[in-house]
Amino acid sequence: MTDPTEAEVKAAGRWLAKHDVPASRLTPLLVRRLGVRAGARPGPTWTGMLAGLLLIAFGSFAVQFLSLLPGVDHDDLPEGRAAFCLFAGLQLLLWLPVRWADRRTAAWLGSTAPAPRPSWRGVLNGWFVAALVITFGGGAALAVAMVLSSGSVWALLWLGLLALGTVVVAAVLIGVLTRPVLADDELSRSVDGILRRTETFLALPAFYALPVLADLATTNRQPPGFAPWLIAYVVVAVGVQAAGLVQHRRRGRLTVTA
Repeated sequence: MTDPTEAEVKAAGRWLAKHDVPASRLTPLLVRRLGVRAGARPGPTWTGMLAGLLLIAFGSFAVQFLSLLPGVDHDDLPEGRAAFCLFAGLQLLLWLPVRWADRRTAAWLGSTAPAPRPSWRGVLNGWFVAALVITFGGGAALAVAMVLSSGSVWALLWLGLLALGTVVVAAVLIGVLTRPVLADDELSRSVDGILRRTETFLALPAFYALPVLADLATTNRQPPGFAPWLIAYVVVAVGVQAAGLVQHRRRGRLTVTA
């Protein structure tokens, strides 16, 4: 088990200070959870960051060769294909170090009985859920409609890229929502609640609606008649996501109690 570094201790203290909690309240558990989140990067976290970088690099390279698939021409490729890999890689780049820190904390805590997890309804606001449904559900419905109406290979490839985004966002959200409550006192329980709410925003789904704008602005590879629907899709997905962020900010800066 990796012990916290001095950099983690200092970073965790800065996190508490931002939430008006004196550094004297810092505990070994909080150091293990907050140090990485506040920017410290102990050696093992670089494995997760490397995975994210590899996904960005390899994915951005590999999607350029989708035209080698049977029945796929270069003109069928979505212009924003590399952006999907960029968004997915960046989300993993942010989330995997956090996941490592929590696994280390859970191992350090041992077999102590965890407190009940909060319901997902208390963690995700309605705007976030709506953005999730619109981005992936609405996008998939549009893609299927284009495939059925015109046999569009472009739409089929776009559907596959949306599936990639769905997998990454689902992995992050499931990890955040289902992880145990890692706490050993009232302060660490308050911190756990704050982290659970704020870290859902590592998985902003509406980012995956944006790449379709590249085709709308340049090649117009979408089937005729679908451009207005795709524009509306992007506007609604991003608008709903923005509303969720505004609501999150209007709740005020989260402060630690206890």
